[in-house]
Amino acid sequence: MATITDVSRLANVSKATVSRVLTGNRGVRQESREAVLKAVETLNYRPNIFAQSLANEYSNQVAVVLREADVNRLSAHLPQLARGIQAQGLEMTLGFVASSAQIDEQLQRLSQFNPVATIVLGVDDDLSTHDRVIQIGMGEQAIHYDYPFACESAVRYLLSQGHRQIAIWLDDDEPKIRDALLDGYRQALQNQSLPFNRQLVVNGPHDSEQSLLELLNRYLPFSALLVRRDSDAATAIRLLREFNITVPQEVSLMSLEDSPLAVQLCPPLTCIHYPIDSLLDAVLDRLAQLLHKQTRSPQTLLRGNLVIRDSVRTANHR
Repeated sequence: MATITDVSRLANVSKATVSRVLTGNRGVRQESREAVLKAVETLNYRPNIFAQSLANEYSNQVAVVLREADVNRLSAHLPQLARGIQAQGLEMTLGFVASSAQIDEQLQRLSQFNPVATIVLGVDDDLSTHDRVIQIGMGEQAIHYDYPFACESAVRYLLSQGHRQIAIWLDDDEPKIRDALLDGYRQALQNQSLPFNRQLVVNGPHDSEQSLLELLNRYLPFSALLVRRDSDAATAIRLLREFNITVPQEVSLMSLEDSPLAVQLCPPLTCIHYPIDSLLDAVLDRLAQLLHKQTRSPQTLLRGNLVIRDSVRTANHR
């Protein structure tokens, strides 16, 4: 199969000149243009996706940017997203970021492929000022879960099981999501006329056991612990066991994720289940709106549902 290098050699011009001819750039001498077009015909050259993206306003690529912290939760669903994108005659390109701070750099890197759209998963910075970005996060035009509702629902369930001292472990990686979860936590307590105890709230980096150690070192009694991610729940089970605290006999544990890890833990986690299929359907609908230049939908909120497993016991079983 011929390459752009083969074309440049046969036409006796640089690869940059070949690219300019293929993109319709007028700043090429007529003889060079004719030499390139003749070489393309002789070699039956077909530009690759990147060259096609230069020749058009946008390529047939949809860039998908995923936070590394969400890989375990979302990786099993990426084939579904890829199939939905391919059904619209497009191809998916993946990029990863370690934190929200890297998103602008990653968007700039992916922009060289002229993607027709960029889907950003799990970044809570408002990206509404970026062109052709479909955001799953906390922006004004974003698609995201109703985090206050999820947290309020979880706390309400724990309260229904007799728990009154409920600790919550939040991570600092996504401040807007952290604050939204804290709002739901406060609301659930307020609805039961229970006081908010700041000492039962711990913040820290995702998957860092230091945050939970801080809670344990406060020597505050708590009968239930709520975490955002299942991987944090796994860390909590291990660390509590090291302190001879059993789940759920002494501390009930609940997660706001419900990834495949939730049922692999011992005990299996009671969770608020995030409807990832519904999330991806909303993303693909938004992509179709963008492709057909339809009016963008407003912010889309998705609500999870309670999944009861073995990691929560009623408080009077302690």
